[in-house]
Amino acid sequence: MITITNKNIYYSEFPLSTLNSIDDIDIINVKDIVHYLSDYVELGESVTFKRLFEIASSNSDKFNNIFYSTLGGFKLDPYFQEIENNKTEITGIDYIEVYWYGDKFDNDLNISPSIQGISKKYGYHSLDFTSLNNIKDFNIKINKNVEILDYNKIENKETEVKVYLGEKMFTLFELFNGIFLEISFHGGPQDKNEKIKEIEESISQLEIEELKDAKVLSITFEDVLEKYDENDEYLVVYKKFRDRVDEDRITDIKNLDKLKLCLLEKIKIFDKIINSKRNLKQYYKLLTDIEYNMQMLYGEKEDIKFHQFWETPKCTCPKIDNLEIYPSDNPIFNPKCPIHKKTS
Repeated sequence: MITITNKNIYYSEFPLSTLNSIDDIDIINVKDIVHYLSDYVELGESVTFKRLFEIASSNSDKFNNIFYSTLGGFKLDPYFQEIENNKTEITGIDYIEVYWYGDKFDNDLNISPSIQGISKKYGYHSLDFTSLNNIKDFNIKINKNVEILDYNKIENKETEVKVYLGEKMFTLFELFNGIFLEISFHGGPQDKNEKIKEIEESISQLEIEELKDAKVLSITFEDVLEKYDENDEYLVVYKKFRDRVDEDRITDIKNLDKLKLCLLEKIKIFDKIINSKRNLKQYYKLLTDIEYNMQMLYGEKEDIKFHQFWETPKCTCPKIDNLEIYPSDNPIFNPKCPIHKKTS
């Protein structure tokens, strides 16, 4: 068991919080912390968010390698620089919480570590757009409760069905993995700032004036993001298909609007597939035609081996096997796939 305080890092067989004395407990050198990433971790009551970054900074090279995928290939150094900056705004939170994010859709169950800001007055706050220098001095706490959001039981957007599963401790790896995944969600600090500017520039297009009506006295940044997504008709609403038209691929920029319309048609077909129970084979040809059209509009050669058909909702064709051989003239179909069984 690893216990992190603002002063030391301890290793013991049992949590320090359950012991009467720490006289015989081992103190771990901060540079040896990587040896204990699979051990469970607890935090002292006064541990700050910055304290964890001091530990990460002392192991910068090793952490860059270990958490390379979590960070999306970005280095930790820009984050270390950001957290050292002076505060520039008040966040309105009381502390930072490490928690288990869980959801379930069909039989796909996801439970992963994450962090969020907690306000006793306003509830929880996402931190993916928050500058680290503005939250560095907040205490960070661990919430071991595991709850999953069951999308199969949600009837409308206003209804959340959460199921409590019990408690689960965090390993040291999961603690840092949850933190790094949240702070790098939009890329490095500079990428995050550019995304914020993009959203701010789009606010005028969202008719925010209506949101400032007498009936709406205040609006959170999360409200703006949600409204931003709602008004982007070309944004694929399903997380697995959250891709936009790649403007860098377009040979003739005049085709941009036509490409967006193709993507919109693709989304509509995804909707139909998700809401249909039978006769799904008809949609394969429609989606294939759209893929051909998009290749032409990008200025590329029509080539079916570049069609990632396995991303279609309800497709049961082997995704990993197809990705491994992609692009391929001989893709692998599941003979029982409700969409591609005729093809196979």
